[in-house]
Amino acid sequence: MTTLVVAALAEEVAHVSGVEVLVTGVGKAVAAAALARRLASSERPARVVNVGTAGALRAGVSGLIEVDHVTQHDFPYAAIELLAGPVDRGYRLHADVAPVPVATFPTDATVLATGDVFVADPVRAAQIAAEGVALVDMEGFAYAAACASFGIPMRCVKAVSDAADDEAGASWLDTIDACARDLAAWVSCHIVGP
Repeated sequence: MTTLVVAALAEEVAHVSGVEVLVTGVGKAVAAAALARRLASSERPARVVNVGTAGALRAGVSGLIEVDHVTQHDFPYAAIELLAGPVDRGYRLHADVAPVPVATFPTDATVLATGDVFVADPVRAAQIAAEGVALVDMEGFAYAAACASFGIPMRCVKAVSDAADDEAGASWLDTIDACARDLAAWVSCHIVGP
């Protein structure tokens, strides 16, 4: 099974080897466009694995975390529903099935919320967490949307780099290499194999 590992920044996959890696750049539009361009090629992967860093919205959320569902924290779902009726709130991820659109998330799901804003404000982080979200990033939802469009399964594994607070930027810089090493070890164990 051919696997494409995708990340926003080269720093996040600096230690990954033995598998094709695509670095897309930061933000939803750039990430979706770069991944869609790659998926449209004739040598389409059997699955995509997004690895990268994320901010934790709750105490005790740390280490490597495989995400169950993705949504957006900067999309006006309520306003759009007033205009267009019910819309899907995100995607359920599964290793063997393309991302599935969903309207709600189970209470026990690990939910990642993507936005074009680096969350570094404890008040905003608490607002997002109140929606049942555990992690925030800037590309996961975009990758899921691209994979859903192409019918390609996707997994998402995040290394917690910060607490999405006013120290988030400095924390990310301090932890990126350790996060990248942990992500590479996960890829080596779960994707590349012994």
